[in-house]
Amino acid sequence: METELPIAISRNPGDGRGGPAGVVLEFRAEPGLGRRFLMLTCSAVALWLVACWLVSGEYVVWRARESLAQVDHDVHLSIDDMTQGLQRTLAVFHGIPSALGRDREVVDALRRYGDPLEPRPLSQDRRRSGLSSDPQLDRLNRSLAASVGDIAGISVIWLINPAGDAVAASNHDRPESFVGTNYRDRTYFSEAMAGRFGHQFALGRNTNIPGLFFSAPVRDGNRILGVMALKVDIPYLASWVNQANAFVSDNYGVVILAQDKGLEMSTLPGAGVVGLSPQERIARYKRSEFVELPIVPWGAPDHPNLYRWGADGVPYIRLSTILPDDDLALTVLAPVDRLATMDEDRLWQFSLAGAMGTLVIILAGFATHHWVDRERSRRNRASRQQVEYLATHDVLTGLFSRIVLDQFIGHGIARAKRTGRGMAVLFIDLDQFKDVNDTLGHEVGDLVLKDAARRLQQTVREADVVIRQGGDEFIVLLFDQPQASDVRQVAEKIQAALGVPYSITDPPQNLSASIGIACYPEHGETASLLLRHADSAMYQAKERGGRCCRFFEAGAGTTA
Repeated sequence: METELPIAISRNPGDGRGGPAGVVLEFRAEPGLGRRFLMLTCSAVALWLVACWLVSGEYVVWRARESLAQVDHDVHLSIDDMTQGLQRTLAVFHGIPSALGRDREVVDALRRYGDPLEPRPLSQDRRRSGLSSDPQLDRLNRSLAASVGDIAGISVIWLINPAGDAVAASNHDRPESFVGTNYRDRTYFSEAMAGRFGHQFALGRNTNIPGLFFSAPVRDGNRILGVMALKVDIPYLASWVNQANAFVSDNYGVVILAQDKGLEMSTLPGAGVVGLSPQERIARYKRSEFVELPIVPWGAPDHPNLYRWGADGVPYIRLSTILPDDDLALTVLAPVDRLATMDEDRLWQFSLAGAMGTLVIILAGFATHHWVDRERSRRNRASRQQVEYLATHDVLTGLFSRIVLDQFIGHGIARAKRTGRGMAVLFIDLDQFKDVNDTLGHEVGDLVLKDAARRLQQTVREADVVIRQGGDEFIVLLFDQPQASDVRQVAEKIQAALGVPYSITDPPQNLSASIGIACYPEHGETASLLLRHADSAMYQAKERGGRCCRFFEAGAGTTA
């Protein structure tokens, strides 16, 4: 799991030798001197041309790497800005149906028209006519219309009874009125009826305008009376994607919003929409066939986030961020033009340097400067690599430090979501370590900690991560753990390994370990929850006298 920096460091010290200054050489005419000088000149030119070719290749690669790093940096900044805007806007839209659902007029309307769990055996026009003639609903319709006028971005707000029939809507007085329309088959309706906040992308049933739908249950105490829903038309959301080659896709991989409108309603490679039936696709998207975007890997092992898009021959950095709470993904494709022109750039550099080959002094100066600059770059890369190592590792044990703990747990959670296999956080505390530190001194305590770290690394798999939390506390992250019994077996191995006497002193020191275990997703779905629950379980093990491991439980747990 440890990440290695892609930095190549080479050392090529000079020999330190040089000739004395101020020596004047006297040239004497010798037979064949001109021919040897010509041969030497030709050899020097040939060597120089070879050097120019090699140097130009290195230079172009360096410039390409710099360009790639700059584009990657810009893409990260751009997608972070767009993601924050998306999350802020979606958070507002999620809260509006819930707030409107607490209005007394809404609750009273659903009490009157919310009893049937199945649609009434009436045509849509007859349902609309009957609901539109109710004075109380008319006041509610006008109130919903006023709310739409007050809140920018919302096109329609409507109220749905348990049967799925819209009983009131802000567009009640328009030809595309939602009143009387049944929404029982919509995902956002079923989510809200189940007591959750709902959301879904779909084309409007009456308007055919694509939009994002948000919903919330309307409650009367613990009873769900119906659903309050709103729609935000996709054209209003165009400001979310503020650069070319950026687009938003739904949970089925269908592009629903892009600055380039030609990308909308296309699909990402491997999109899940192909798993829907034609009827489900038509119900959601008003179409059954989709065009897949021609995005394929570039094929560079060192740069797995480079992709080929279309036939222009330019590599693109593809960066995506997922909004799991909203079933949306934001993707940005940024071209790296310099990678596509590396051969042309190299030839141009070679030609320029070769044309200046007769100016030996200038060329020598250029080569020296280039060499020094390249060495400086290599030293800087080595320094950055050392700084990164010191920033992410514990100096005493060589383990990862807690500064990277949240990042590893976040990667583990994302991996567990993709694979369906769980992960576990083991919080480990060495029993009796304080006695060793107090009686034998910190130097012996440090040796014990180093030995304990070595044993932990030898006990777990290479794919798992061992982190020193601080003091005598360690954290082990176990990935791809399908069963709690698997986690328990690893914990028992760790206890056995840490329980072997430490032969650092004579007589050897006998220590044990208390281990608290929290599993994803049973004991938490965020890094902070998993850590807190594992820590709590560890203290429960301590309270039982130590030398045991416990899984987290809200009440009294069971010893593993």
